[in-house]
Amino acid sequence: MEQRFCTNCRSEIPAGTSVCPSCGVFAGDVFDGKMPRRQATGGGRRASVAVIIVLLLAAGGWWFWYTRYGQFPTPDTGPIRVVGDRPGGNVGEAKALVTLRHHLAGQVKADCLAVISRGYSNGYYRFDAVDSCHRTKLGRWRVEAKSGTVSQ
Repeated sequence: MEQRFCTNCRSEIPAGTSVCPSCGVFAGDVFDGKMPRRQATGGGRRASVAVIIVLLLAAGGWWFWYTRYGQFPTPDTGPIRVVGDRPGGNVGEAKALVTLRHHLAGQVKADCLAVISRGYSNGYYRFDAVDSCHRTKLGRWRVEAKSGTVSQ
């Protein structure tokens, strides 16, 4: 009988033992010059073919999704305009808006805060504030035009 060596520690394994005496690796996992029975029957080849088929199906599914849904149109928001550029706009309204945003900064993240102008009346700029991340209304706010005082 040929000598058998452990694939883990390369020590000699005596005939008739099922475990390597040096490192404890199962003797079925050692190389003794003969092909293991499961590979000789082609079981490993079937598994690799199955893996290749699964990968091809996954790639085909991804390609199908990408060609149908993966291409999003780029939005055209147009040129950026400041409040003062709008017809009838007032630079004071922009300043009042910034004042309100600073006032609400502690309550809501800046990315989530949406402010809608309701116009100017009786010395106040009126705004509706919304937390767009949590979809909650923060109420109607007033900013005094002269002093910049924020009230609800």
